[in-house]
Parts: sequence; structure tokens; C-alpha cells
Amino acid sequence: MQAAYVEFQLDSSTMNTREFYASRQGTHRYLTKEAVACAITYSEVLLRNKSDLWTPLDFAFDCTPAVPITVRTANTIYKAGDQPNIGLLRFGRQELIMPGSTFRFVAWGSLPPLWSGQVFLIGKKRAAARVTALFTTDSEPDTKSEAPGGVMPIELPPFELRKVRAYRPIALTARYAIVQVPLGPDVPRVVVNGWAVPMIGAIHE
Repeated sequence: MQAAYVEFQLDSSTMNTREFYASRQGTHRYLTKEAVACAITYSEVLLRNKSDLWTPLDFAFDCTPAVPITVRTANTIYKAGDQPNIGLLRFGRQELIMPGSTFRFVAWGSLPPLWSGQVFLIGKKRAAARVTALFTTDSEPDTKSEAPGGVMPIELPPFELRKVRAYRPIALTARYAIVQVPLGPDVPRVVVNGWAVPMIGAIHE
């Protein structure tokens, strides 16, 4: 199985919408695995029916969310009547992830082409992102590999949390949960560049 560890840096601002009420649009400090997969395949899905929001995207590979390494955020203030065609906000405050922020992710399966210096667009505002580090390998899940780099958070549909004996929640929405899962002798993992990804889909099937 192909696997890749990727680090990238934002060259423009973006966001992953958190709350959007009371004249404030906030951002999470991570980017979902759907955002990563769409970005590195240069694809987007247009959702015509509201029910499609709950249909998983189909890719020939899987990946982790883009986890922040160093992230800086800033607020943009919109005043009523100023720049009326700027976007969703007409007034209020929008929080953005700023250029220079860096992230990491791991992807595995039938991967699209990846290379150092590659530029793709990611996040709510389609920020330009540049690959700054890339490590690829052939790897298969096992239950013994060490992970000196650490354990990557993973993203699951909330109903799949029942498969996980222990986890630390990072973010939970109606559509996805991002959690940190400890490694153990019963947890298959893939290790890439020292970073482990728990293969929760292989547990209790």
C-alpha cells in the first residue's frame, strides 16, 4: 500500500468554518480530510440535495485531517455597506487562518501524484498551499510498529466512534469527529516518516 507524509504551508488565507452566528464566522485550526482529499486531487463536489451532505465522498485513497503544526489566525472586520459583494458576510467578524500557517497530513491507498513544491487549493476560501515536505513509502498495517513522531488524529463519522475503545476528542460535529486514538496491541497502524495512523476501520469488523 502506498502511503505519504506531507507538510504544507499556506500562501494565502483560508478557513474551516466553526460557528457562524451573531455576526461572527469562526474557524477551526485544522482542515478536514475531505478538504485534503479534494485539494490534492484538484476536485470538488457540487451538492444539489441537502441529503447529499451526509453522503461520504469517494476517493481511491484515505487520509487524515490536515493537523496544524504552526497556525496563526486573524479577524477581518466587515462594516455594513462596505464592499457589499465581498462574500457571505455583510457586517461582522470573520476569523481566518493566515498565510505562513503550516499543517501535516498522512494519506494512504492509490495516491494521486504528489511532489515537493506542489501547489494546491484548500479550505473554505481555497487558499494556495505549497508542499514543503514529502515522504512516501510502501507500508502495510501492523500492531507492532513504533511511532517516534507521534500519533496522527483521525476523522470518523460520529457513529463509528463505537469502534474505538479509547480516544481523546478534538472536534465533534454532526458530520464528523476528529479524535486522537492511543496505540495499543489491538490497534493496527500504518507508520509513515515516524508518524502512526490508527487504522480504526480494521477494528471489530
